[in-house]
Amino acid sequence: MWRVVLDHVVLTSALLNPHGPPARLVDFALQGRLRLFATPRMMAMQSRALRSDGLRERHGMTDRELSRFMADLPVLLCFVKDSERGGARRSTASELLCCASQSHADFLVTSLPLISVAAEQAGTQIVTADQLVKLIGRGVL
Repeated sequence: MWRVVLDHVVLTSALLNPHGPPARLVDFALQGRLRLFATPRMMAMQSRALRSDGLRERHGMTDRELSRFMADLPVLLCFVKDSERGGARRSTASELLCCASQSHADFLVTSLPLISVAAEQAGTQIVTADQLVKLIGRGVL
């Protein structure tokens, strides 16, 4: 089973478009074909993003529904510790790379233009949601 880290944009896209590649990755995780990883800090970023006015209009969830959705995410995700370095000012890219490293992820799925030799040297491939869905579709998994 592949170990995967999704950035918050990919996870948000899965919520907003239940038929797109990010949603297919979440479906694969629910089927037990992928194991998703995140840090508590990443989930806090996700919660803040979903509560923003622009996204709130798109997903249409009430505060109560959104709280339930965020409370259900730990069922889907395996958590690794937040990095001690960087504190609250840690960049999104740094947080993703830290999570990928700590979880020994096979893939980091991101929409961000990340170039990280460190992640690739640790065995983590940086891909888009479309690329990973295609790999799974080819039966590589």
